[in-house]
Amino acid sequence: MTKDEILSTAKERFERSLERSAHNREKMREDIRFAAATPDDPWHWSKDDQTARKGRPMLTINKMPQHIRQVTNDIRQNRPSIRFRPADDKADPEVAEILMGLVRHIEANSDADIAYDTASEHQVVHGLGYIRVLSDYISETSFDQDIFIGRVKDPFKVYDDPDAQDPAGADRKWLFIEETLKEADFKAQYPDAEPIDWSHVSDAGWFSGDKDVRVVEYFEVVEKSATLLLWANGATSYKGDPMPDGVFMGEQPIKTRKATKCSVVWRKLNGQQVLEEKEFPSKFIPFARVVGNEWEVDGKNYMFGLVRNAKDSQRMYNVAQSAIVERVLQAPKAPWAAPAEAVEGYEKIWQTANTDNHSYLPYNHVDEGGNPIPPPQRTSPTMVEAGLNQIAMGAADDIKSETGQYDASLGQKSNETSGRAIMARQREGDTATYHYVDNLARAVRHIGRIVLDMIPKVLDTKRIARIIGEDDEQQNATLDPNNPEALTEYDDDQGAMQRIFNPTIGTYDVYTTTGPSFTTRRVEAVEAMTAMTQANPQLWQVIGDLLVKNMDWPGADDMSKRLKLTLLPQVQAEVSKEDGGEPEVPPQIKQAMDQMQQQIEQMGEALGKAGDHVDKLEADHEAAEHANRIAEQGREVDRFKAETERLKLVLPYLKPESVAAIAESVGLQAQTTPDIATAADDMDDMGQMEPQAQPTDQPPDPMHEPQATEQPADAGFFTPEGQQV
Repeated sequence: MTKDEILSTAKERFERSLERSAHNREKMREDIRFAAATPDDPWHWSKDDQTARKGRPMLTINKMPQHIRQVTNDIRQNRPSIRFRPADDKADPEVAEILMGLVRHIEANSDADIAYDTASEHQVVHGLGYIRVLSDYISETSFDQDIFIGRVKDPFKVYDDPDAQDPAGADRKWLFIEETLKEADFKAQYPDAEPIDWSHVSDAGWFSGDKDVRVVEYFEVVEKSATLLLWANGATSYKGDPMPDGVFMGEQPIKTRKATKCSVVWRKLNGQQVLEEKEFPSKFIPFARVVGNEWEVDGKNYMFGLVRNAKDSQRMYNVAQSAIVERVLQAPKAPWAAPAEAVEGYEKIWQTANTDNHSYLPYNHVDEGGNPIPPPQRTSPTMVEAGLNQIAMGAADDIKSETGQYDASLGQKSNETSGRAIMARQREGDTATYHYVDNLARAVRHIGRIVLDMIPKVLDTKRIARIIGEDDEQQNATLDPNNPEALTEYDDDQGAMQRIFNPTIGTYDVYTTTGPSFTTRRVEAVEAMTAMTQANPQLWQVIGDLLVKNMDWPGADDMSKRLKLTLLPQVQAEVSKEDGGEPEVPPQIKQAMDQMQQQIEQMGEALGKAGDHVDKLEADHEAAEHANRIAEQGREVDRFKAETERLKLVLPYLKPESVAAIAESVGLQAQTTPDIATAADDMDDMGQMEPQAQPTDQPPDPMHEPQATEQPADAGFFTPEGQQV
């Protein structure tokens, strides 16, 4: 597109925006004047009324600021805050927390609260405000850029796309914002350009000074057809762009489709030239609009704020109060009623009784005959018509109903008596004006969306990012667009944990929360915890450190650390577990715990020695018992050998049946025809057997040891005398 085509298209769009918004612009300017009216600037009265009432009372008792501040100051106490949350499996919840801390730093660094408050005041007063986002270098000597949230002081300098449907203007295709430069400044910035105003035939609101030059910033969304590629690792890119991480050279995409690639181009224009041009680092035009009340009527969009519907009631109130004052000024002072005889001789004094401040008024109390004369008396004063007071009171009530704020919301005493009833009426007032808070939250959410889109493009180099927590504590984190993970944590040489995050990995949702500021919630927490500790003093040893930590006075943090030493041991252990460190134990308790630990170690050593001694004694006892068993078995063998020798001597003299009985008693199989020699040899072999030692790992049970076989008392021997030859 050539420069001439750019200028031609821009002027057509500017003209279209001006035509579509002209009816709103004029009425909005009237709303601003009406809200800002004072007795010195009586904008509540028209020019004709001011001319007609010249010399007569014309009061301007402006009730609008009270109702406006009731809404805007409530918004200041409950500003929307930008928040992020993971939207896919690549995003990390801790990175979302870091991004929120980064946005808080951007807001603090650019005084974003002023931008939010200005936009909310515009939406409440006349129905439309704007917030913008900019990028600029950190300093004059730096190549690093940062993101800033800017204030739009005059919303009438913004010319928006009238076809945008999103309440915050997220879908707009173009936007203009005016800027006025002194001619000397213009020539210093653009020495090769002519100081020609950006103006238009139907733009009657522009009044150029002799040495002022009006230029415009022109934002335009440029859409290009492109092919979107889907890679095997889930990453996407446009054809012709650098391949995303994890995609190898020569790799083929698994899917493709036709898509529209959007970018925003920023230009600065004067009446006939393109002074500057560059691509803005976001796919959104960096403006968010804040709408008050919006109605679509007969194809036209009407926007207005809190003032528009209360204008007539405010005028009526001024007229009624002015009429009351006029009646009072016009009414004569109450005259005196007195008999002529009573003031005879004092006529000059009584003639000035209503104009001069006399210390006393003399009169004649008796006539010439000595008869008493009644004293003069003042007649009843002229009263203001009751209807005027009723009109004024009715107009004041109408203003309350038109703004949705009644006595309880305004802090005035009404017919409610209980705290619950007062809070319920206040909530009704908050509900009637809550759409202002909600519309501002939508705009701030779009600001968060713009900032999130700009972060990877503006903060595109490795740097240390300042992170501000919700409690205003500052931390640092390393932002590295080339980090392979969304978040990497490691301990440095000093043992401190370091974090590196990559905002380009993962997708995050943007949302807002509206509520009291952290300072307000901290005060509420102190009040609640104080009430709890008063009702239950034992809780001091559980939450005492938190109670003092939330107090806003010097030394609170140091005192909170010391109070941790007085907490219950189990509470200290839990706090230490949450903090990832050792609990802070008082010195006297730590000393007692160390002594107990030493005693436990000494007792453990003593128990170990006693156990070794017991094991030794048990081993010695088992060895002694085993030796006794072996000795006993040896004695049994010796006795068995002795019996065997004795049997060998008497065996020739035994009867066959006696030999069989003896053999059976010692475990031999008896023969039908006993062989005396074989039996004797077997008996001798049994006598040669050695006793077997029992296994040491399982000592034999004495209850199951083999018992020696007792020989019968009568072995069946024949005496030599009875032996038959």
